[in-house]
Amino acid sequence: MIRNFCFLLPGIYLAALQTFGQANERVSTVDLDARIITASPFVEKKAELVNSAGELSGDALRRSSESSLGGTLSGQAGVHSTYFGPGAGRPIIRGFDGDRIRILNQDLDTFDVSNSSPDHGVSIEPLFADEIEVVRGPATLLYGNAAIGGVVNVLSKELPRKRAFAPISGQAEAYYGSVSDEQSYGVSLQGGEGDFAWSAGFLDRQSNDFEIPGFAESIYQMEAEEEEHHDEEEHHDEEHEEGEEHEDEHGDEEEEEVFGVLENSFVDTRTGYLGLAWFGDKGSLAISYTDYASDYGVPGHAHGHEDEHGHEEGEEHEEGEEHEEEEHHDEDEHGDEESVKLDLDQSRFTLRGELIDPFDFLKSLEIDFALGDYQHVEVEGNEVGTLYERDGYELRLTGVHNPVGEFTGAYGFQAKVDDFLAVGEEAFIPNSKTSQYGLFIMERLNQNWGAWEFGGRVESIEIDPEDSSLEKRSFETLNGSFGFVRRIDESSTFSANLVLAERAPNATEIFAFGPHVGTRTFEIGKASIDEEFSTSLDMSYRLTAGKITGEVSAFYSDFTNFIYLQFLDHEEVESIYGEDFDTEGLNVFRATAADAKFYGFEVDLRYHIIDEADQAMHLDLVYDQTRATNKSFGNNMPRIPVRRLGLRYEYQNNDWLFGLEGRWYDEATNLAPNALPTDSYTLLNANVSYRIRASETVSVDLFAAGHNLGDEEARPNTSFLKDLAPMPGRSVRLGVRTSF
Repeated sequence: MIRNFCFLLPGIYLAALQTFGQANERVSTVDLDARIITASPFVEKKAELVNSAGELSGDALRRSSESSLGGTLSGQAGVHSTYFGPGAGRPIIRGFDGDRIRILNQDLDTFDVSNSSPDHGVSIEPLFADEIEVVRGPATLLYGNAAIGGVVNVLSKELPRKRAFAPISGQAEAYYGSVSDEQSYGVSLQGGEGDFAWSAGFLDRQSNDFEIPGFAESIYQMEAEEEEHHDEEEHHDEEHEEGEEHEDEHGDEEEEEVFGVLENSFVDTRTGYLGLAWFGDKGSLAISYTDYASDYGVPGHAHGHEDEHGHEEGEEHEEGEEHEEEEHHDEDEHGDEESVKLDLDQSRFTLRGELIDPFDFLKSLEIDFALGDYQHVEVEGNEVGTLYERDGYELRLTGVHNPVGEFTGAYGFQAKVDDFLAVGEEAFIPNSKTSQYGLFIMERLNQNWGAWEFGGRVESIEIDPEDSSLEKRSFETLNGSFGFVRRIDESSTFSANLVLAERAPNATEIFAFGPHVGTRTFEIGKASIDEEFSTSLDMSYRLTAGKITGEVSAFYSDFTNFIYLQFLDHEEVESIYGEDFDTEGLNVFRATAADAKFYGFEVDLRYHIIDEADQAMHLDLVYDQTRATNKSFGNNMPRIPVRRLGLRYEYQNNDWLFGLEGRWYDEATNLAPNALPTDSYTLLNANVSYRIRASETVSVDLFAAGHNLGDEEARPNTSFLKDLAPMPGRSVRLGVRTSF
C-alpha cells in the first residue's frame, strides 16, 4: 500500500547519515516558537495559545504556493483541499469545509461565494501572501458562527503593517510549469520614508489544460457507467422491438474516454494591489485596494449533466447526431465541448487602524474594515449561464485591555452585511441580504504554571430573501469556551480547550432550490432548518525548543442538528415531490439535519539534525487522520479526508537548498452512501534552489521543483470531482525569484 512512499526512506536515511555523525555533537537546541496573531488578540507565541494553530510563511510558503488557497495549504497538518480543479480549491480543516471554515483576507471576509459551492474559487492570490495562519478547531469567539470548524487568515503584502526599511524594495518571481504550460510572473514593491509606507504589486498567471497519468474518469466511474449502460440496454430490449437498432445508434455515438489530459482545467489569473500606510508613536493607519480577476475551467463537463456516477441521465435527444455537430461548433478557445468556465472579478478596499494606549484602561484599540464588490459569470459553452454577485462590508473593533491583577484580555464588536444576487437559468440560490452583528469577550488568567482562558460571544444573524414569498429567518447564537495552557518545562507545553458553539444555517442551506451546473446537482434547501450545536474538545502537546519541535493534537466534536446535503434517490424524490417534479436529470440533494461526530488527531514534528548559520538539515513528519460519522442514520459523512502520512527531508548549505518529500494517502474505507471507492496514492516531490547574492541587498534565486514525480493517479477523497478529475501528473517547475 505504501510501497512507493517507502522508496523515499533510503535516500533520506543515507543523506542524513552522511553528515549526522559530525553534526550530532555540534547541533544546538533551537527555539522555533512561531508568532500567531489570528488565534488570539493578546497572545502572540504559539506555545502560549490555548487552541491549536499554525502558520505557513517564508520559503515554505513560496515552495507550497499553488493557484488556489486550498492547494497551497493542502500539505499542512489537518488541512486538505476541496479540489475542484486548479482554479477552485477551498481549505478543509479536520473534515470541515464550506460555511464552517472562515476564510479571511487581512483578518476580514473575502467577500466571494466560495462557501456556497466548491466550484467557486477563493478570491485570494497565495503568491502575494506574507503569511497564512490556520486555526484548527472552533474559533467562533473571535470570528463568528461560520468559524465553527476553523479559520484561515491570509496576511498579504497589500496592506503595510510596519514602517519601510528602505525607500524602495521588492520581490519579483517568474516560473514555467511543464504539466500545463503554466506561465506566471509577478512583482511586489514596497517602500516609504519616515512615518509613511506604501506597497504595490501585480501578477499574471496562465495555464492550459494539464496532463494526467491516465484516464480522466476513474475505473470505478467507468464500471458504474458500464453497468448503467447494460441496464439501459436490457430496458430497451424489453420496451422496444427495435432495441437492436437503437443500441447500434448509441454505440456509434459513444465518445472515447479522455486520456492524458484533463479537459477544461485551464486557469488565467490577473491581480494587482496598491496600499498606503502612516505610522505614528500612538498609532497607525493603513489602506489598500485590490483587484482580482480569474478565468478558469470547471473540469468534468464535456458530456453535459451527469448523475452521481458521472454518466448522463434523463436527457433525450431525438436529433442526437445534429446535436453533436452543434456541440463541436460551440467549442471555446480551449477546445472543450459544452465546457463550463467561471469568469470571476472582484474589487476590494481594506482599512486597518490602531491606537496605542488610547485610554487608561485600554492597551490598544484596533479597527478593521473591508468593502467588497464581487461577481462571477458561469459560462456554458459560449453562452452565459448564471451571474453571481456579492457586495458587502465587514467592520471589527477589538480592544485589548491593560492587565487587571493577573487578568489580561480583549473584547470587541463585529458587523458584517452583504447582498447576494444570482441571475440566470441555474440561479439555484435566491437573492438575499444577510446581516450579522456580534459581541465577544476573551479573558486570560495568568498563573506561574501557565494560564486559564475563557470567553463568550453572542451573535445575531438575519437572512432576508428578496422574494416576498420566502420567509425571512433570524437567529441568535451563543458561543463559549474554557481552556488552559500549562508549561511542562522550558521547551514544552500542554493545552486543552472546550468550546460550546452554535452555527446558524446560511442562505444556501435554507433557500436553495434548483439545478447547479458546477456540481451537477439539483439542490434543495430547508426553510425551517434550525441552528446546529457542537461541543468540541481540543488537546495539544507542543515542543518549542530542542532537537525535536512541533505539535501533536487530538480533537473531538459532537454535533446536534448538523446540517449537510443528503442524497435522495429517484423513489424518494417522487414520493416527496411527485412524479412530475423536474430535476433535469441531475442528482437531488436536500439540506438535512442529523446528529454527527468528528474526531481524529494530527502530528506535525521536525527533527533538527543541523541548525547553524550557514548549514541546516531537518526531517519533517506530518500525519493526520479524521473520522466523521452520521449518528442519526448510522453511516459515514461524505468527502472526509483519508489517513495521510508525509515525510520531508531538507538540506541547506550556504546558497544551496535541496528538498525531497513524499506524501502517502490511504484508500477511503469509510464511504458515505452512494460514494465510489477511492484508491490510495503517493505523491513524490523534490525541489532545489541556488541563491546568487549580487549585493548586500540584492539576491537572485534560481529554483526547480518536481511534483508527482512518480506520475501517480491521485484522486482526493475530499473532492466532488474525484472520479472525473484526477490531480496533475508529473510536473517540473523552473523559475527565478529576486529580492532587492
